[in-house]
Amino acid sequence: MLHSFVNAIQGVLVILFVLMLGYFLAKYRWFDSKVSDLFAKVVVNVSLPLYMIANLTSTFTKSELEHSARGLLIPFLSILLSYSVAVILARIVNVKVHRRGLFAAIFSLSNSIFVGLPMSLALFGDVATPYTLLYYMANTTIWWTLGVYGIIRDNREENQKVLSIDTVKRIFNPPLIGFLIGVVLVLLQIKLPKFIFDSFKMVGGLTTPLSIFCVGITMYEMGFKNFKLDKDSILVFAGRFLVTPFITWLLAHFIPVPKLMRDVFIIMSAMPVMVNSAIISRVYNGDYEFATAMITYSTVFSVVIMPFLMVLIKII
Repeated sequence: MLHSFVNAIQGVLVILFVLMLGYFLAKYRWFDSKVSDLFAKVVVNVSLPLYMIANLTSTFTKSELEHSARGLLIPFLSILLSYSVAVILARIVNVKVHRRGLFAAIFSLSNSIFVGLPMSLALFGDVATPYTLLYYMANTTIWWTLGVYGIIRDNREENQKVLSIDTVKRIFNPPLIGFLIGVVLVLLQIKLPKFIFDSFKMVGGLTTPLSIFCVGITMYEMGFKNFKLDKDSILVFAGRFLVTPFITWLLAHFIPVPKLMRDVFIIMSAMPVMVNSAIISRVYNGDYEFATAMITYSTVFSVVIMPFLMVLIKII
């Protein structure tokens, strides 16, 4: 158990070091919001899709991939159940009406790419990436449908459909397309030429450091001034770090999956609040400041909590 804790600490310290490097480079004006936007654009549109293709084709065989597919049920069900819990809680504890959709979204949905993927790599290694991406598929699909719809409904003047052409485009984003291409290549047992595979792997290596830099820059820009520890904040932390991981763990008892997949899903379910929640809240006149505070502090807390969660999943 001590060995697991030390390994988890080491993995988290890697993330923390790069995170703080990004934070201080932003503080000293090397990085700014434009640089962060550029990094995010490179990660989402270039490095992450290529990373997914290279990783999937080198990690999975056809039979292993087919066997892993049923694991998708766990993240989909855990997020939906957690979202339902959040909706009920919001009414019971009287969460402000104009933030109930946002509350449910950030209670149940996690930052599965910019924090989740680097954290998963640091704690489990490259072998965990396909399972991380399975969780990402469920997370991003629910976020761009149910999650965004709830945030839009916080502003009663807005009338938006859950599914639209724009929503479908957002769900089928470059990372998900890269994932699907990787899946097709594995299922058809197509091997990439070595120079293409090596090129994809090299560019894909940018994903983790650039993702963590983005979070560090975002944390600096958001600052630590707007945070209030009220009941809504405490419940969001409970959703991120207790309720959703517990539901994920519980579902794994009824849907048998490999232990590594289960562990990755639990860690991914306990990632901090999605950065997109602040952006979407601002666009649709939601409670942007609350989303901003939750992103900043859940990111900080996640670094502290991860070693203890790693030890816990080794025990259970």
